[in-house]
Amino acid sequence: MSPNMNLDTLNRDDLFKEVSDLARDQGVMDQEMWKEITDEVVDSHLDLGELDPDQNLVALKEILYGAWDEYVREAGVESEGIVQDEPPIHTSFDR
Repeated sequence: MSPNMNLDTLNRDDLFKEVSDLARDQGVMDQEMWKEITDEVVDSHLDLGELDPDQNLVALKEILYGAWDEYVREAGVESEGIVQDEPPIHTSFDR
């Protein structure tokens, strides 16, 4: 049995889904917060022994950081952020 056997169960898609779910739950609206959650998720799996400290975790994090655009497309972050952050366009002068 390979010592890295447990790594087969944690792939990029699984980690992306976990980061995405957390980001949605926490209302992440910018790439900096996305990176923070990515770091937390990868580090927690490392702490639990689910990731091998000898594997290139920096590259794994970079891949997940780069998935920000995918998250935005799936979650509609930009359009939601614009709607939530901007004041209404119409005012009392609209009559």
